[in-house]
Amino acid sequence: MTKVRCATAIVKTLEAIGTDVVFGYNGHGNWALLDSFEYESNVKCVATRGEHQAVHMADGYYRARHNKAIPIVSTSVGPGNMNIASALSNAFFESSAMLVLAGGGSTHWLDRGGIEEYYRYAPDEWTQTVKAYTKKSVMITRPDTAVDMVLRAYKTAVTGRPGPVVVQIPFDIQHSETFMDDLGRARKMVEICPPGPDAAGIREAAKLIARAERPMVFVSSGIHNSAAFAELAALVESFGLPIATTTMGKGAYPENKPLSVGVVGRSGAGHANQAAGQCDVLVAIGTHFSDVDTGGWTVFNIPEKTKLIHIDIDESEIARNYPTEIGLHSDPKLAILELIEAMKSVGVDPARFAPWRAQIDKMRAEWTKTVADLIAASAPLSYGYVCDQVSGLINESYPEASVCVDTGHLLSFSPPFFKTLRPNFHHCGFFHCMGWSLPAVLGAKFARPDQPAIALIGDGSFLFSNATLATAYEYDQPVVSIIMNNRSLLIERELMEKKYGRSAFVDYKRMKNNTPWGPDYSQIGRAMGAQSVRVENPEDLVPAVRKAVDSGEPYVVDVDIDPTKAGYRNVWYPYPSDFWKSRYESATHF
Repeated sequence: MTKVRCATAIVKTLEAIGTDVVFGYNGHGNWALLDSFEYESNVKCVATRGEHQAVHMADGYYRARHNKAIPIVSTSVGPGNMNIASALSNAFFESSAMLVLAGGGSTHWLDRGGIEEYYRYAPDEWTQTVKAYTKKSVMITRPDTAVDMVLRAYKTAVTGRPGPVVVQIPFDIQHSETFMDDLGRARKMVEICPPGPDAAGIREAAKLIARAERPMVFVSSGIHNSAAFAELAALVESFGLPIATTTMGKGAYPENKPLSVGVVGRSGAGHANQAAGQCDVLVAIGTHFSDVDTGGWTVFNIPEKTKLIHIDIDESEIARNYPTEIGLHSDPKLAILELIEAMKSVGVDPARFAPWRAQIDKMRAEWTKTVADLIAASAPLSYGYVCDQVSGLINESYPEASVCVDTGHLLSFSPPFFKTLRPNFHHCGFFHCMGWSLPAVLGAKFARPDQPAIALIGDGSFLFSNATLATAYEYDQPVVSIIMNNRSLLIERELMEKKYGRSAFVDYKRMKNNTPWGPDYSQIGRAMGAQSVRVENPEDLVPAVRKAVDSGEPYVVDVDIDPTKAGYRNVWYPYPSDFWKSRYESATHF
């Protein structure tokens, strides 16, 4: 065995198990790690303009790769490490795997209150602060155990429900010498087969579906993490099962196919929510039934009218919100494959569900008529029009493009109106970290360099992460940022006014004359090295986006959005007038 610097051993080991990218920010705590990545490996090194952007890029990279080698993030020490908190939380709660190698002060200075040490109650306790939003968080204290600890951390990130893991490596440990073990051994420490389903449970699930009159499949990001797209298509198409998704599940099955019901939830399609309430058997795969995805737990009628088959890689999510008829702890892909065979063996006939499919088609046609005005052309433009037109352009001309959609009113309009045909649509659909989509789509561009990368982002969110454009320019990555410019936090304004009859802290304006105001985002884009265009008329939108995608340059498309148009909701949350009433008591929908 060869004796090398500990940082070198860690980097060489990660490279041996397939690591091909690191997103990092330089600070005095992680010098040796960055030096090893840059000069002692062939790993792609991306220097970001902020630690939180590095995590968001890694998040987008992981989602775009669909279950391949996970990205690495390297942060510094003290405030540099704390800067990743919100981004790391977003990755954790949305199941994006990554390994964060964080710097730290030297161990011989611990508990002395040296620069940026978290020392008040014990020697450096920064790793304790992130335990609530990581799968694992540890500090290395010996160079001779460092590589094994990193491999165990990596294994934790990729096994079971994926998520971020943090390993803090003190400065002196990075520079200490250790032995370089056989690199062929490293893969054997991190590659573990995923769990399959219980055979008896699968048989019972197949029998339950066979007896159903109105079955429906409901999926979320678990399908993406398992890369179970072909298996899911085989399941629904073999047996004629209608399929709905959450917003994070969009793209798991093409939304232009007859069996697709669309998105269920607060801003889901009307017919999808109707079908959710009327189905008698629901096969839920890789989803945990959040409030957004269930309209505040009002859309589904489980268990009163609907029997639930719940499949998830994380057993803690099964029956979290609804009681199950059958709960299966399994990797989604493996469970679907077994379920297909079991359904064949019990003779499930697709023709049995033809009346149910016809009923959904009728509800779809009726709902489509009611929302036609939401996607109509107008000046200023509307969220519905932008989502409809941009998705149409992508599906026609750039079908493999990576698309990342931010929170805010895009959370209201993209679920029903951004038609998605491929599994390359990504959304911060649970933690809703503002500004996520721009760095995430740059990460996706690094993961899939041959395909376009497009972010849809609100003007409020854009100011959280616009420095990402500088990184895109530096690395010649032509990402397109479509900014929904309404000079307001419109979703918050609308809901506050509905609840209180007034709003606060939502509109951006010059106080001296009460005039709406916002920065010139086109100028911001140009200052960051991007090209830019302002869109004020609906007929200019598609040509502008096409020009931006075809330009081969980072591009800002600044879209003038009408702040007076109402948002879209299919279900209003049941916020009670008395918050101390039991959730089982009737609530007043506001």
